[in-house]
Amino acid sequence: MKKHEKWTDEEYKRLLELKEQGFTYQQIADMLSVQFNQEFTFDGVRNRLRRAPLEQAATLPNYKEEYKIEADGSHKSDKLLRMSAEQLKDVNYLLEAHGFSKDSWELISARNNIWNTNDKINGVQTLYSSKITVRPKKNGNDLEKIVETIKQTQSIIIKTEPFNVIDKRMLEVPLFDTHFPISNYEYYKPTQTKIIDKLLSRCWEEVLFVIGQDMLHNDNFRGQTANGTQIESVDMVKAWNDARTFFEPMIETGIKQSKSVKVVYSKGNHDESMSWAFVQLLKERYPQIEVDDRMIERKAHTFGKNFIGITHGDKARKNLHNIFPVEFPNEWSKAKNREIHIGHLHVEDAKDVFGMVIRTLATRNKTDKWHKDNGFIGAHKRFMLFEYSEDELESIHYV
Repeated sequence: MKKHEKWTDEEYKRLLELKEQGFTYQQIADMLSVQFNQEFTFDGVRNRLRRAPLEQAATLPNYKEEYKIEADGSHKSDKLLRMSAEQLKDVNYLLEAHGFSKDSWELISARNNIWNTNDKINGVQTLYSSKITVRPKKNGNDLEKIVETIKQTQSIIIKTEPFNVIDKRMLEVPLFDTHFPISNYEYYKPTQTKIIDKLLSRCWEEVLFVIGQDMLHNDNFRGQTANGTQIESVDMVKAWNDARTFFEPMIETGIKQSKSVKVVYSKGNHDESMSWAFVQLLKERYPQIEVDDRMIERKAHTFGKNFIGITHGDKARKNLHNIFPVEFPNEWSKAKNREIHIGHLHVEDAKDVFGMVIRTLATRNKTDKWHKDNGFIGAHKRFMLFEYSEDELESIHYV
C-alpha cells in the first residue's frame, strides 16, 4: 500500500468527522487507510489535527471578541466558537474554549447564538457567538493541591533549653499588611533583625504571631484578591519564598526563647486562601507551635488579664466595640485590659471606647497602587510589637 503524503479536501473532511465521533488517532489512521487505499499513520493523523485549529481560526469571519472584568469580580468573555451539539452543553468545554481552567473557575451563565459561515474546506459551518460569565472558584482545586503538597513538608524540631520564667511576659508580633512582594524580603530584612533582637532580649512566657492580614498581595496567580478583584499582578512564587525567609527564622527564635509559641491565622481581603495555606506550611514544619487556623473573621486571644481581639478591619469596622463583647463574652468579662487590633488602612490610629482600645496598626509596607489612589499616603512606615505582663500592656515597640 502506498504511503499517504498530501491531504486532499475529502480526506481532511473525513478526518474531522472521525475525530468528532471520538475515535483515537490510531483508529482514524486505520479507517482512512482502508477507505482511501493509502497508508495513513498515527503521527500523520496527529500532526494534521494539531494544525487544524490554526487553519480553522483563519477561516472564521471577522468578529469583535470582548473580555470584561466586572466590579463584583466576575469575568465576561465573548468569542466566536466552532462547537458540536454536545460541546454546546459541556460546561468544562465552554470554560476551556474561552481560556479558563475548569479547576480554578466556575461558570455563572452562558449564552450561545448561531452564526453560519462557509469555507472551501468544510462548506457551510455552524458557528456560535458564545458569551459566558465566570468567577474564580473559592478555595478550589488549586488550593487543595497546594495543601496536599504542604502536608509532605518535612517537620523540624527546634532544640530548646529548659528555663523558668519569673516575670511572665508575652510578646505579640502582629505584622499586618506586609503585602509580599510589593515589599520584598530584602526591604523587610532590617525589621526581621529588630524582631529577632527583641525575641532574644529575654525568656518569654509566650510569643504570639498573627499571620495573614494581607501578608501576600495576591490570592492567586492571576493578579486577583480573595474576592476576585483584579489588581496589579505580582510574582507569587517570590512572594511565598520571601514570606518563608522572613517568618521562619523569627518563629524558630521564638521557639527557643519562650515556653509557648502560638500562630493565629487572620483573614485578609487580599490573600485569604494563600495565607491560610502558608499557615498550613508552618503547622507542618513546626510541630512545637500551637496554631489557630480557623477560617473565621474575628478571633480573640487572652494572656493573663489581657484580651486581644484580632480582625483585618475591612468588615464591620465601625461596630467592632459592640461585636467582640458579644462574640467572646467569657474572655471579655475576665479581662482588665482590652485591645482590638486591626489593619487594612496602612495608617496608625487608636480609639479608646469605654475602656476598650481599638488600634489600627501601622505597616512598613511600601505604598501600593490602591492605597495611593485612595489617598492613604504619607503614613509612618513601621510595624508594632506589643509586650504584655499578666496584668496589662507594658510597652509598644516599633520595628
